[in-house]
Amino acid sequence: MPAPSRINSSEEVFTVGAPSLTPQEIRRLAEIERGLGEDKVLARRLRTMRDPGGPAAWARPRRLALGVVLGTLTTLTLLGLDIVFRQPYLTWAIAVVWLFTVAGLVGLVVRACRRWEAAERAGLKTPWPIDPSQV
Repeated sequence: MPAPSRINSSEEVFTVGAPSLTPQEIRRLAEIERGLGEDKVLARRLRTMRDPGGPAAWARPRRLALGVVLGTLTTLTLLGLDIVFRQPYLTWAIAVVWLFTVAGLVGLVVRACRRWEAAERAGLKTPWPIDPSQV
């Protein structure tokens, strides 16, 4: 159980039953607390104490992947319609949807590469069981 503490008017913390801090330790602790006090994001998160993304936060990382899947399905559907009806507007629609789908796919690959590099920098096991030097 942590020792109870008491704060006086000069903002010194006296902890009952714990070893006292040296003046240097007190100064360093005050610097750390000031630095934490200047962090607006941390202050807001501690103040609200709720999920940072809200109820739909789980869907955000998957939005791009879902867009690529839907773009692929739309492209294939338009391709089938273009084969049957042979209309120029369907050909242009395929081109537009296909470009957005490829752009989303490139975004997914970039995201995956960044995660891979971050895992290697942190010394963690890479997300995939592939050794990049063997590719």
